[in-house]
Amino acid sequence: MQLPTTLDGRGRTRRTRWLAPIALAVLTLPAVAACTSTDDPPAPPRGEIAFGVIAPLSGPDKARGQDLVDGARMAMDDLNIRGGVIGLHVSLVTVDDECLDDGGKEAAKRLHLTENVAGALGGVCDGAAEAAARVLGGNGLPFLITSANAPTLVSAEDTPTAYLTNGTPYQEALAAVHWMAYQASQRLAVIADDTPESAYLVNQVVSVASPVPRLVSKQTLGAGQRDMAAVATTALAANPDVVYWAGSAQESGQLAAALRKAGYKGKFVASAASESPDFLSAAGKDGAEGAYVITTASPQNLPAAAAWTARFTKAFGHAPGRDALRAYDALRALGQAVTQTGKVDPTLNSEQLPKLEDSFNTFLGELRFAPDHTVKYDNHIVLTAKGGVFTLADTLRSQGDS
Repeated sequence: MQLPTTLDGRGRTRRTRWLAPIALAVLTLPAVAACTSTDDPPAPPRGEIAFGVIAPLSGPDKARGQDLVDGARMAMDDLNIRGGVIGLHVSLVTVDDECLDDGGKEAAKRLHLTENVAGALGGVCDGAAEAAARVLGGNGLPFLITSANAPTLVSAEDTPTAYLTNGTPYQEALAAVHWMAYQASQRLAVIADDTPESAYLVNQVVSVASPVPRLVSKQTLGAGQRDMAAVATTALAANPDVVYWAGSAQESGQLAAALRKAGYKGKFVASAASESPDFLSAAGKDGAEGAYVITTASPQNLPAAAAWTARFTKAFGHAPGRDALRAYDALRALGQAVTQTGKVDPTLNSEQLPKLEDSFNTFLGELRFAPDHTVKYDNHIVLTAKGGVFTLADTLRSQGDS
């Protein structure tokens, strides 16, 4: 079966490698270089190199912001144990963007005025990340956007030094459709809630779904339209063998339960928001069992990250989330760019980011960037609900069940 391939996060089709989303998590996980050690102790640092961390440390997203900062701190510690970056002791300059556009702009300005800052990472909210990227790009500082993922955040004209390390909505849609095709699904029903993000994601799924699976039903719920039994009835009238939902976790669970109650025996696939206890609770045991969720990898989803997760939890008193994992890899990538350059030169360091050497890898394999500064090999995986918990999907078993 020939599947579409892509090099970037905007939907432009190019010749490149494709691995089934789950394969990235199970089959190709290398050891993380920053955690390795040698027999000889590293030479003492001869100076300091600082990297900025832009994160919401106040407001409703502060927990994610702290997770992001802690991931960067762990990378800093690991790099320093190994002798720093080009013999320089690594330090962090952390600034609060409050997940606000003005906050991102001011945070980036503060970093620009801080001596010895060689680059920055972070960005949880799209608006704040874009504002920061514009300022940092104007000042030539490399910026790895770790969590926000709108492809419009990176532009050769407006944000020339910014790169996305998180998969875009298009890549999430592509991963979902690849999984459906791998499962031999033929007839697709898609459902979006009344948010722009949901509608955009569903449209991306539709754009890459043809010819397999073929779209047979599309619904976009209006404001207040939450009769999931009626939504399920409409979807099932088209006789789909796979139903895709993009929207909130609770409503996803209600829809999954309604489909099963109506006698649906096909596959239910949901967007990343459904990786939540709210989905499992709303769906109930029968509705949740066997449902698939396409989501970005978290440390808890990656068996190879178990030791790292335990080390992180011991160091910071909480389990790491996705923001921590991506911040950890981003700081290491910035350090690798400086290592390849051999000196602290923001312009040259930024130019090295799309040229990371083959020896630099993460828990998901290679971190590489496409020419448009989106991530080249995205970080989406496939989870399935089994026995009331989410677990990595088993591709071979799922193929046999289809």
